[in-house]
Amino acid sequence: MELFVSTFINKIDKKGRISLPSIFRNALPKDYKNEIILYKSLRHNSIEGCSVKRINEIANRINNLDFFSEDQDDFSTSIFSEIIPTNLDKEGRFVIPDTLKKFTNITSEATFIGQGYYFQILEPRKAKQKQTESRKRLILEKKSLTSILNEKRK
Repeated sequence: MELFVSTFINKIDKKGRISLPSIFRNALPKDYKNEIILYKSLRHNSIEGCSVKRINEIANRINNLDFFSEDQDDFSTSIFSEIIPTNLDKEGRFVIPDTLKKFTNITSEATFIGQGYYFQILEPRKAKQKQTESRKRLILEKKSLTSILNEKRK
């Protein structure tokens, strides 16, 4: 599986379509080249996007939770009830549904931020702010992947 990397700002056209960056289209699995999954982020006022394969991985993780637990119910409801499967046209464009635009305050343009196995779509000023704050937190707290992984093993 390829990764969603880099940052792009794209305009929304008069018909309400926006282009998925070509590098993101290339990261989609060959079996699902024209389909992306969109849903509201549980952490930010952003849209999260991924491939069908990634949403299946998320489903498997949720399925491993106790079936009768509130956690399982909360994750299932919060993610799966709001998923919007979206098809790309021949030029790689799609429409961001109005409910997601309202959730993110996206109007005429949006920023795509690669997150590895998924991507985020944000209002451009919020995207810049998120990137700045993320970097600042890592530097101030002197975090490294090794230190975070070692912490989780304890």
